[in-house]
Amino acid sequence: MPQSLAPPPATVGSRRIVAPSVERVQASLRFDVQAREASGEATVDFTGGSVDGFPALDLRQEVEWVRLDGQDLKPDDFGRTDLGGGVGASVRVIDVKIESGSRHRLEIGYGVDTPDAEGAQPLGWIDGGLRFDFWMSDLQPGRYLEMWAPSPLIHDRFALNLEVELLNTDRVHTLIANTAGIDSGPQGGRWSLCYPAHFTALSPMLVLAPADLIELRRSSLSLPGRERSLGLVCARHTDTDTDLAACEADIKAWLTYMAARYEPWVHGDTFSAVVWAAGRGMEYDGATTGSVGSLEHEVFHSWFGRGIKPARAGDGWIDEAWTTWSTSSRRGELPRFESRELGLDEPPVELYPAHPWARFTPVEAYNEGARLFAGLSALFGGPDRMRTAMADWYRANAGGFVTSDGLAAHLKAWSGIDIGPIWARYVHGRG
Repeated sequence: MPQSLAPPPATVGSRRIVAPSVERVQASLRFDVQAREASGEATVDFTGGSVDGFPALDLRQEVEWVRLDGQDLKPDDFGRTDLGGGVGASVRVIDVKIESGSRHRLEIGYGVDTPDAEGAQPLGWIDGGLRFDFWMSDLQPGRYLEMWAPSPLIHDRFALNLEVELLNTDRVHTLIANTAGIDSGPQGGRWSLCYPAHFTALSPMLVLAPADLIELRRSSLSLPGRERSLGLVCARHTDTDTDLAACEADIKAWLTYMAARYEPWVHGDTFSAVVWAAGRGMEYDGATTGSVGSLEHEVFHSWFGRGIKPARAGDGWIDEAWTTWSTSSRRGELPRFESRELGLDEPPVELYPAHPWARFTPVEAYNEGARLFAGLSALFGGPDRMRTAMADWYRANAGGFVTSDGLAAHLKAWSGIDIGPIWARYVHGRG
């Protein structure tokens, strides 16, 4: 991954902390159902950052042992360091200075329990089984893959190979993930998953539950712009009172509309959706876990948010604001496609956290961000022109990373209007 997207080095005491470039993460998660205990092991292959320094990754579990290039380190040598990115945004730093661009291998053993991150959920032990999912969030730091396996920040693409194993249970479980294929062991309690190498730490979805507690439907649809049909996997937990066939029909309609309106689908040959109880919703690459009320919002994210990804956590406001403006969102206070003049007399809003190591999307992204797009819509001549501007931006960046500055430059060039004062006040919070 180009180091241009990485946060700049941060100096803490005598150490210069750098973001390495991760090539591959190989991890295993083992769940002992009878003992209600879990453990993990992982190997991270990476190269040094843009300059010599101490490499920063993250893992929100308790480290039991660690090795670098075959040499044993103490767990404290992969301890947490606050780089100034805000509450909860600390990272783990390998206490070894490495050369820029040099190749290394980090090996880690760790316990697996409730991740050390705000809002993270405990493991869902039940009689004879486990209900588990990655349960990611962009609203708090440390809520991506680092909850369960060592990971870089979201600017970095890497291959993820994951083994999941259930021990000491005869109960059959179902695993749903957004991979090209899932290899399961002959006894049904072990799965090997290979996520695509273009994924980032916010991309992978995994849901695991006893098969008797999951209703699952498989179908396909013809998507505009695709020669092959798109497979659709829809599932619900049986304690969620909803009509899965109706959810499937809605998802097909939203996918078809989005592909026609914004064009390229960049997530392979399958979309997966798992329906949960009210109050939940999260997007992944070509997948979602969400409540019925959040499904349209989360499907939309397969274009904005995961079809084009925020280059840094600070850029995550864009997809939440635009998706809230564009859909019937449970978080939204404005009608979809609202068009309302926005002067420079409303309170300033910081949607883009200024610190380069910040790791969250401000909750203001939903309503205040949608208000920003309502104002831009009025400025540009209405919602149809606003949507056309964003469609052009999506097509130019499909499958890649986007930044707040890049969006501002596009909208200014597309409209011929200087949006600088609005952007300064309602994105960067400059009063």
